Amino acid sequence: MKVSDILQKKGSAVYSVSSNQSVLDALKLMGEKNIGAVPVIDDGNLVGILSERDYARKIILKGKASHDTP
Repeated sequence: MKVSDILQKKGSAVYSVSSNQSVLDALKLMGEKNIGAVPVIDDGNLVGILSERDYARKIILKGKASHDTP
């Protein structure tokens, strides 16, 4: 199986968040779409990416709140 085969099966939809949305918003989107990361896009430009790993290491382990953290 090739990567192109996997991508064709999954579809071409790209789900993203903006930097002014909360981490909680991003987590809800990842849960709804069953994805492990989302690009952060502002004004049509990629400004970052948030992954489940980022959430675990940069939010939870540092004692931050998901609904208060952009």
